[in-house]
Amino acid sequence: MKPEEAKTKNIIDMAIGFSAMTRVFEKKSTEKIVNKFESTLPQITSLQNDRAFQNLHDDFCQWFTQNIKTAKKSSPASYGQGAKVLDVALKVYVYYCRLPDPKTAEQTAKWLHAAIDTEMLKHLKKYDKGIPDSEAKVVDKDTYGTLQELVRRDIKRRFKDSILPVQWDDIVWRELNNKDKKNKK
Repeated sequence: MKPEEAKTKNIIDMAIGFSAMTRVFEKKSTEKIVNKFESTLPQITSLQNDRAFQNLHDDFCQWFTQNIKTAKKSSPASYGQGAKVLDVALKVYVYYCRLPDPKTAEQTAKWLHAAIDTEMLKHLKKYDKGIPDSEAKVVDKDTYGTLQELVRRDIKRRFKDSILPVQWDDIVWRELNNKDKKNKK
């Protein structure tokens, strides 16, 4: 194995593990998810616009609902679960690690979505009381789209459109989980 290949595989393993979602899926799902993510990554360099990125994102999430099952009831994973895994993995790979190369990462980061957890979902309810109270396991494609629109609305209101959804994700996650308050003690 070449060093760059090992680096990419390690980043993918960290990204998938960081999502903390794999524990809710059937055994051997992580391997399937990693393989799908690895086959998705090369497509990033050829993306020309946001629409192409959205299609890539949707294809992954649709694949996820058809190929990954939950551990408890062995029922199909939701679109929201697939989106959260992909959003966190892309955040680590593209936004944090600036891969596959800095130029592509800079362009792609503009298209990345916020990886919405349960606390963020509750936070977004102030804009739309019709969204579910629960977590990613009940989020379908339409609800996921609504949540991403609510993120953009919050960015416009709170941050005057000066940050990206992936940056909103970092900031709001820390706020809602009181990470900075805990570190100051």
